[in-house]
Amino acid sequence: TADSRFEYLARQVPPELAADIEALGLPGIYLEGEPKRFYPGGRLASQVLGFTNIDGVGMSGVELQYEDILRGRPGRMSLEQDPEGRALPQTESRYSEPEPGRSLFLTLDKEIQYYSERALARAVEGYGAAAGSAIVMTPDDGQIIAMANWPDFNPNSAGDFPPEAHRNRAVTDFYEPGSAFKAVTAAAAIDDGAVTPRTTFDVPDTFPYSDRVFHDSHPHATERMSVARIIEESSNVGTIKIGLELGGAKLDRYVRSFGFGSMSGLDFPAETAGAVLDRGDWSGSTVATVPIGQGIAVSPLQLASAYAALANGGVWIEPKLLFGTANDRGGVDGSPPPGRRRVVSRRTASKMAGILTRVTERGTGVAARIPGYSIAGKTGTAQKPVDGGYGGEYVASFAGYAPAADPEVVVLVVLDDPEPIWGGLTAAPTFADIAEFALRRLGVPPTRGAGGPALVVEDSDVDDPAFHD
Repeated sequence: TADSRFEYLARQVPPELAADIEALGLPGIYLEGEPKRFYPGGRLASQVLGFTNIDGVGMSGVELQYEDILRGRPGRMSLEQDPEGRALPQTESRYSEPEPGRSLFLTLDKEIQYYSERALARAVEGYGAAAGSAIVMTPDDGQIIAMANWPDFNPNSAGDFPPEAHRNRAVTDFYEPGSAFKAVTAAAAIDDGAVTPRTTFDVPDTFPYSDRVFHDSHPHATERMSVARIIEESSNVGTIKIGLELGGAKLDRYVRSFGFGSMSGLDFPAETAGAVLDRGDWSGSTVATVPIGQGIAVSPLQLASAYAALANGGVWIEPKLLFGTANDRGGVDGSPPPGRRRVVSRRTASKMAGILTRVTERGTGVAARIPGYSIAGKTGTAQKPVDGGYGGEYVASFAGYAPAADPEVVVLVVLDDPEPIWGGLTAAPTFADIAEFALRRLGVPPTRGAGGPALVVEDSDVDDPAFHD
């Protein structure tokens, strides 16, 4: 070309083909080696790691997010030249040394990541779901130790997979959380003092409010139900009444405090903030839909982070994926500490642990139980919105933490349109599969079967029916 004396005919061809071309001895045809990013783990954490293009530039995931750190900077020289390209004597020249790229250290646990991916793949394929995501976090520091999506891809041959397979659904996608959001509603109302776990409501199976008519999942006579039992049985009508007791303004404030409607701070490429209506845009029925996880959209990461706040005693912590970067001394420079804020009191979080343990002991989440461990969690089954209404497809989920009394892991599983549709029958057993492996991998001893209680309760909570009827 006018600006170059060479042109690429092909790049990064297989070694066998390169050898055959070289053997032809074609004039003007030369071979030149160049580096190519190789991912020894193949599909492992593919949507988290991302991939690079043929020039080694990050295109997605961590590769894109930390491109400047990984790539480094080339050296640079500037000088004055004459028209023939020769350096002019006695003129100033400037030179800067090249800076090599630095290695990154992530918070992922390779074994838990691998197991989560396999468990999620089994669930998606076994339940005929369109896709799925799973997240495992440590609640006290916000570290993400596994983040899995299915379908996945192999970054060594990213072009062979459809673009949607490159997407880290756990961060980029949002959905209506449905009943898994009821824990947030209950925590907000208890923390505000609007209700206690023993507060009771008359709960029919049908409840007209504003321009909507709401139903429980199955017909039943009007019952007097406590807040704890409402969450245990996942009553839509009961949860709406809890939300109404709290009020729209306070509900909106708690929802946003838990991190919904804003970026998580992970700063992952194409991360979604979800969708939370501005308070001024609420319709008459919004105060009834939001408490049951309708009319609000969240990412899996946002919901996992909210449950991590309940698990750690009421503090929302920015999720963390980057542990640190390699330095010139052969060590690791840790990443900045994550931001944090208190969203509910420690006492509220303790009460929620009791309520959510009931969910897995005798409520909708019994399939999430793990032998030897106490589990706190909540099921979710949400219809997908279509054209202003709801269609026939569902998102099933289960979010929880273990051990309930002293949580070491938070696990969220989301399945896109499985069969059966219920989170308690699909996402809950997948949660148990992943959480059990994570607990054993981290060396967390069983809380049952060895003389340990299912849940440790402070003396001041003994009379609270969050822990008994």
